[in-house]
Amino acid sequence: MIFNNKDWKKNLSLEAEKELNKLLEETAKHRGAFRSASDVKTAQLWCGLLETNRKIERLEKRLERIEALLDALFQRYEEEKSELLKSLRQF
Repeated sequence: MIFNNKDWKKNLSLEAEKELNKLLEETAKHRGAFRSASDVKTAQLWCGLLETNRKIERLEKRLERIEALLDALFQRYEEEKSELLKSLRQF
């Protein structure tokens, strides 16, 4: 059975509807661009995809920085552990 409900967002969970509304707000930054397109709905979807991609790129950059910090911490830990073991062997 197919329902032709114009307000399909009401069929989403509250959490999903909130997430979608947030994405729509972020996509609205590009309103001038997608409203000038011949196919507004498709252009709006592409703008939503663009915003989602930007979020992913920001998260990847943050993750790279966190990984670099953790790598440096583990490297330092291993070096200090090695020095401590060497010192204990000499003692």
